[in-house]
Amino acid sequence: MTAQKYFKIENLLEMLKSSEGQEPTLQEVRDRQAAYGHAAPLPNGWQAKQMYLGDIPSLELTGPEATNSGALLFFHAGGYSSGSAADHAGLAAELGRAAKVKSYCVDYRLAPEHTFPAAIEDSYNAYLSLNGLVGNHIPIALAGDSAGGGIAIAVTQMAKIRGAKAPSAVYAISPWANLRQVGESYIQRSEFDPLLSKKALEALKELYLDGYNPDDPMASPILGDFRNFPPLLVHVGANEVLLSDALKVTELSAMAGNDVSLKVWRDMIHIFPWFYPHLEEANLAISAAGKWLEVNLNKANFASH
Repeated sequence: MTAQKYFKIENLLEMLKSSEGQEPTLQEVRDRQAAYGHAAPLPNGWQAKQMYLGDIPSLELTGPEATNSGALLFFHAGGYSSGSAADHAGLAAELGRAAKVKSYCVDYRLAPEHTFPAAIEDSYNAYLSLNGLVGNHIPIALAGDSAGGGIAIAVTQMAKIRGAKAPSAVYAISPWANLRQVGESYIQRSEFDPLLSKKALEALKELYLDGYNPDDPMASPILGDFRNFPPLLVHVGANEVLLSDALKVTELSAMAGNDVSLKVWRDMIHIFPWFYPHLEEANLAISAAGKWLEVNLNKANFASH
């Protein structure tokens, strides 16, 4: 992350503003996310290599700071219906650099072409495959933003239920963890959220669930089991309707007796760390999360020896 002049949040929002009074089509949403994400640079010296985790297309991201002390598996945002490993490669690599580990980014299947539970099963299978690839003795942290943050939490819960090795840490950015679409922030923060609304999230939920019950913890991990959950870090903007999801996830994990860290960022928007090419706060969040991931991966290494 080289020194540069960053945008104020209002300038970024002006740049991102779409056509007034017009709901974008799904293809337009996909194209816009791809255009911004693909333009985001990788850290100096870092490279992306296409590979498969099991049969799931993925990217391996590595650079000079990466050690063999652990690995980071990242799940991208996009409301389960847009986004890709490629448009989150920059963020995943920046987190890997900050945490001093290789990163892997998963291209799980998207709705409406592939509905629930395709995305979560792909992500879980990618996690199992990465365990096999790096070796069971190497700790793995999970991370993700928005839908990807929900996936990171759900995969962790699934690992426990299915008897797999648990991740060593989870970093969730603006997690969409409750597809029942309830929470006080839908009311209290709605007027301040320039990117999301309850109506928009309802449409994304319908595309993904296709009539399936949102009470399934694989869809809404807020309803899952947080007992013995690994250390959890949540970053969320104060100006987003999904603030309640972040607050509830941290409350549930803390009330289950786990190590939980939460930072609500004033004036910040949904998945703000993804905007690291333009926002200083995004870079501060990445740096803090990287240090937190490094500490927890090192703890897991120490505990395994």
